[in-house]
Amino acid sequence: MIDVIRVSGGYGKTDVLQDISFAVKQGEFLGILGPNGSGKSTLLKILSGTIAPRSGEVLLDCRSVGSYQTKELARKMAVLPQKTEQAFSFTVEETVQFGRYAYQSGFFRQLTAEDRDVVKRVMKQTDTLRFAQKSIHELSGGEQQRVYLAQALAQEPEYLLLDEPTSFLDLSFQKSLLDLMKQETVVSKLAVIGVFHDVNIASLYCDRLLLLKDGKAEVIDRPEAALSAGRIERVYDTDITALDHPERANPQFTIKAKTIPQKTKPLFLKEQIEQYLPHGIAFLADRPLRLLSSEGGFAWRRKLVFASGNNSGWPHDLSAFEQETLFMQHDAELADCHIVSESGDLCIVGMKGVDGYLAIWVLIDGCLHDGQFVQAISAAANAAAQHRVSCSDVLVAATQSGRSADQTAFLTQIQNKTAVCVKALKD
Repeated sequence: MIDVIRVSGGYGKTDVLQDISFAVKQGEFLGILGPNGSGKSTLLKILSGTIAPRSGEVLLDCRSVGSYQTKELARKMAVLPQKTEQAFSFTVEETVQFGRYAYQSGFFRQLTAEDRDVVKRVMKQTDTLRFAQKSIHELSGGEQQRVYLAQALAQEPEYLLLDEPTSFLDLSFQKSLLDLMKQETVVSKLAVIGVFHDVNIASLYCDRLLLLKDGKAEVIDRPEAALSAGRIERVYDTDITALDHPERANPQFTIKAKTIPQKTKPLFLKEQIEQYLPHGIAFLADRPLRLLSSEGGFAWRRKLVFASGNNSGWPHDLSAFEQETLFMQHDAELADCHIVSESGDLCIVGMKGVDGYLAIWVLIDGCLHDGQFVQAISAAANAAAQHRVSCSDVLVAATQSGRSADQTAFLTQIQNKTAVCVKALKD
């Protein structure tokens, strides 16, 4: 176990870190997060024994890190830096073999059979065996990082320290490296401590997170408890939006990009909706819209298409509509379409099939939160029900720009305009 006990320290007389305490046990993955200058890399250097704390102590298996001899510590702990520069053009295999230095003795330091077995095993693990005889300088940045990870694993450490390990890697390399690290914590009980800039990646892979701000520990806890929108905004001093991961409880976030006001034409005008009765209708927005339909989940699309089963008279090649399009399709032909749009910020489009099928589009030029999308669907469906009409599908689309919609007013508008639209189709 690594025990960090009330550690303060930094460089010279300046304390970058103040009174930090935590423990990491075997098989745990701890992520260290915080803005630039918060002390993340300094903490990693103190953990590795590179610099000594001014006060407090770091215990590695109940012994001070500073009391270990170099080779003895290398058999316990390995460090994977953010980027490693290698002056000489060693082969990949030779580079990984350096990880066995701590186990070699004697003047010539020859590799043993056990050393070669370990090197071969970790190169297989990191998918670097195929590069064995290549010069390290012939590899891409991502491939080199995997080689240096293999070198660190060749030390057969109990603890692995990672300093921003994914900074120079593309998505594929990021995933493969972190998947391997997570696997090692489970299979080999390797303890991993990593410094991360990417909050989302740290949330997905780490068992616990230590959040630093101005050299102090803001929180150390499970991702679900440590990360909240308010805390991330406070620590990083920026505006963010919290997101729900579709498959896991781990919190995810995105920054709020600054919106530059621009003069735009009214978006939802009757003339912009193309009608091709009885084959279908189409609408193309000048920006992506966030959608929710009663038949599906949330999505972003720029084009909306409703097509009947018989679209031989449809003027567009449907195959030309790419993934920017949301398709809605019904077997029977359309009997009628009615559009209610007195202004450009709310438009109701109603479509009735010859078999009585009814679909409604609610198009809003404004910003809705998730709950308001659901409420808008309910408001439109209720308006149809008041006219004793069953609505088969309701779609709500919003620009997610401009002012947030007023809760009561916008629902009333949707209900009233939908009622007008349904009444026109019914009559």
